[in-house]
Amino acid sequence: MEYFLDSNIFVNAKIKDRKYGSSCARVITDLAEGRLSAVTSTLALVEVSNALRKIGLGRGVALEINSIYSTGITVSELLNVDVRLTVELFRSNSVSPYDCAHAAIMKRIGLDTILSTDPHFEDIRGINRLDPLKYPPRKTQG
Repeated sequence: MEYFLDSNIFVNAKIKDRKYGSSCARVITDLAEGRLSAVTSTLALVEVSNALRKIGLGRGVALEINSIYSTGITVSELLNVDVRLTVELFRSNSVSPYDCAHAAIMKRIGLDTILSTDPHFEDIRGINRLDPLKYPPRKTQG
């Protein structure tokens, strides 16, 4: 199964968030080691950059974004058609336009499951959210 990764996966792993840090780091490790196929967006990478800047980690943004690209993740661009669907999704939900934009990209590329700590994705029709705490554990050898 292929997932869309929300920006909070990268941020929580980077800051070693008390609740989500280790599960988000496992997602990124699985991605980098080829056990997980995932997509994110240019918008999500801008969100990561801004989140890190806001918490005083602006100097590390370039390294972090380059590290994300090095995992082999597919990065989809935000297109005009996505913005049009974003507006429609926003009109019918009380969800952030940023989250609606991620959902629009997901719909365009044929994904329906997002790994995210944000429960608002559950309010967008056709989008399933998988909390990183419920991310499938690794199979043990033996």
